[in-house]
Amino acid sequence: MPGTRRGPSAVEWLRRLKKKQISTIELIDMVIDQINRVNPKLNAMICFNDIEKLRAQATASDKQLETGIAKPLQGLPVTIKDSIDVQGLPSTGGSLGREQYVPTKDATAVARLRAAGAIIVGKTNVPEYSSSYETDNALFGRTNNPFDLDRTPGGSSGGEAALLGADASIVGIGADGGGSIRVPSHYCGTVGLRPTVGRVPDTGHWPYTRDTGYRDMMCIGPMARHVEDLALILPIIAGSDFIDPFAFDAGLESLNSIDIADLNIGFYLYDGVVAVSSETQTAILNCVKYLEEAGASVFEATPPDLNEATSLFFSLIGADGGQRTRADIETSGGEHHVQFQTLLDGFNESLSVTEFFDLQRCFFDFRSNLRTFLSEFDAIVCPVTPGPAPFHMSPPFGFAPEDYYKYEAFNYVHAFAIAGAPCTVVPVSEQDNLPIGVQIVSSPYQEHISLFVAHQLENLLSGSAPTLDLGI
Repeated sequence: MPGTRRGPSAVEWLRRLKKKQISTIELIDMVIDQINRVNPKLNAMICFNDIEKLRAQATASDKQLETGIAKPLQGLPVTIKDSIDVQGLPSTGGSLGREQYVPTKDATAVARLRAAGAIIVGKTNVPEYSSSYETDNALFGRTNNPFDLDRTPGGSSGGEAALLGADASIVGIGADGGGSIRVPSHYCGTVGLRPTVGRVPDTGHWPYTRDTGYRDMMCIGPMARHVEDLALILPIIAGSDFIDPFAFDAGLESLNSIDIADLNIGFYLYDGVVAVSSETQTAILNCVKYLEEAGASVFEATPPDLNEATSLFFSLIGADGGQRTRADIETSGGEHHVQFQTLLDGFNESLSVTEFFDLQRCFFDFRSNLRTFLSEFDAIVCPVTPGPAPFHMSPPFGFAPEDYYKYEAFNYVHAFAIAGAPCTVVPVSEQDNLPIGVQIVSSPYQEHISLFVAHQLENLLSGSAPTLDLGI
């Protein structure tokens, strides 16, 4: 539960660094020790940056802090999802065909973190091609959920969420196409922000998606243990880099500019497609109750027809019949994780130009309808998935085993991926000693409202956190 979040926030660690209550070297050593302590059971961290380089960077950071002129993230340790390039570190994307690939240049988001003084500790595990809700691949194996090692942390940013949920990493960077930040954050009891599409450049992410059916649905975004850290990281990594054709510059308002009494909050418990657990429904009702008591105006909302969200999402990414995907992973020699292979086998023949244009019209209409719905409220509170983290290679809550590969359980996250709207996930309850998060969605370019509402829920809700199952 957010009221009992374990470790200090990144904001707090930065304060302690500036006050010289801890040195950068001490903080880096602490994070490395924590990761080494939990990783044998989680298998979330796939590689560390060179220790000598880390120590040299930490020493330089401490010298900078001595001058009293610190950068915004001076000395902050950060972990990065393996689908995002970090200069000098493997960037495999979970694919055997990229086992030896080491980029010579940082992804834009990573370069901006470095420029702000952050220190990149290492890379975290992903599913093959970042294309599954089970973080597992032939290179590094399976990542486990810190609350129950027999359960999945979700994907594709599962390694990142698992480390954060185990209180090992302080803050990290993930990516979300169809729920890849939001689902792991929900499953692992952490917070994550999928920004407005184009808010953060996708440059340096693999697979590259801008010239595919994904278009602008892929988003790089921050993941953390505290909502204030999402607000800390977002403005640093946001803004056009003049490379990503969908990235843009747009103002980011402060959370401090909001009065909760001015907010109209909508909520829904059912999207007309996927029924959720009673515990999930209760969690959402408790959220809106607390928000109303804090001064917000609360309304039960009826979203537009979301029945086609999942089918439309997969039709878009598979519009070429999987040709780009197969070309990207050709060097893997045909050795793939069963989930990824099943996804590949499910691609149909590529669409004709006319069929693709018709699909684009469906995409635009869906986005327009859902954005119109969002414009009627300042924020919407709704489920992330139908329940807590399922067992490995098992369907989500309420779904039969034969429906495992259909991905329909993720309709709630697919809908807002297509809408391109900003979504913050924050843990608010539990079920079977597993975290339950909710999705706080606002209109495009209104991340500050989504983050503000999530931060209010951190402050308003109280209770005991689920117990970690690391046995340490």
